[in-house]
Amino acid sequence: MDSFDSQYFEINKRVLTICGLWPYQSKLGKRITFAMLASNTFLFNFTLIAGILTHSPGEFVNTAETLVGLFFCSTGLLKCAILYNQQNKVHVNLRHLSDFTQSATDLKKLTDNSERGILRSFLLEGRRQNFLTMVYGVSAFIVCSCVEFLPRIFNEESEYHRPHSFPYYYRSMVIHEKFYDLQVAVHGTVIMLYSGLTYMSAIATYISSVKHVCALYEIARYRLQNAIIYDKHNYPLQELTDDTSTIPKLIKVINMHKRALRVTKKIEKVFSADFFVMEASCLIALASGIFELNYFRGNVRAIIRPLLVMPIVTIYLFFVNQSGQQVIQACNDIHTTAYNNDWYKASARVRIFVFMIMQRTLKPENLTAGSILILSIENFATILRAAWSFGTIMLTTLKHSPSRNEDA
Repeated sequence: MDSFDSQYFEINKRVLTICGLWPYQSKLGKRITFAMLASNTFLFNFTLIAGILTHSPGEFVNTAETLVGLFFCSTGLLKCAILYNQQNKVHVNLRHLSDFTQSATDLKKLTDNSERGILRSFLLEGRRQNFLTMVYGVSAFIVCSCVEFLPRIFNEESEYHRPHSFPYYYRSMVIHEKFYDLQVAVHGTVIMLYSGLTYMSAIATYISSVKHVCALYEIARYRLQNAIIYDKHNYPLQELTDDTSTIPKLIKVINMHKRALRVTKKIEKVFSADFFVMEASCLIALASGIFELNYFRGNVRAIIRPLLVMPIVTIYLFFVNQSGQQVIQACNDIHTTAYNNDWYKASARVRIFVFMIMQRTLKPENLTAGSILILSIENFATILRAAWSFGTIMLTTLKHSPSRNEDA
């Protein structure tokens, strides 16, 4: 892969390589990496499940937080498994990603400097979003772990607080009682960070894919906008300068739009099921965070964790749905441009091609999560409202539970 390609997809390459999903890795390397992720995740999940059972009946909040951590790691592995099983599709998708960028020869396919600028601007936007997600996500995970575990590691009386601390960890898995908190900190941080990288790998590839396909739509719209040129001095009998030069331009518009549709469908096939899992995970994580913020109100140390984690989840959720909204908008822009391009002044032959473009863009394309949720800003707002409702219901239920009333 050349320098131009790595300029835009270096983040994708590094994250996918860590998760064993980079299509240019060797098969042995992919299998070893995925096996390490799967085995470590299963081991961590076992310690959490056994820890919940051995501490039963435990505190509701710690049990719920441990279950959320268990769900987060499990869905991270599930997301990785979905993409791993579809690695051939991912390979095709990434080849489409670098279709204009894998060599100088391919780049010359875009002879118009404005079209090159359109492509570069979208790819740079995708790279900025990936960088923001990566930097904040990794740093927030590390800070969250330090705030949670460092005081316990250096506190000699921490063993008395373990039954009341996150997470519930299976004591029989501890190497030595003296290193209990250190082992929990290292094991939990590594697995949580690894699971977070599986989310980042999917999102980074998805964002870059969507930015590329939106660039194709925008190039098609730009070509359509400049395809029909009128002689303004002949008003009202404005005619096309030459049908023989206009029709080939419109054919190029149709071909570019067709190509954008193909890539959109590939993105849908690869990421649809994966993002249904992610949206469900985000809903649960946000609802749990809202519950904790209200439950631990006034306890600064207890609310630091949800305050750090919730923005990560919100950023993931926003970029996924905002990219879906961008695809819808890009399709609508082509239709709007075709309709507002004074097509009624064109010749009969040109109008046939313009009508064809209008018909093909009448229904905007969209990306979905599991063919159930349409990825859009409206869907993003709906999930936030649902998370707030679920978090409030959890808090109300806990406040009115019989055991809590008896303690009061």
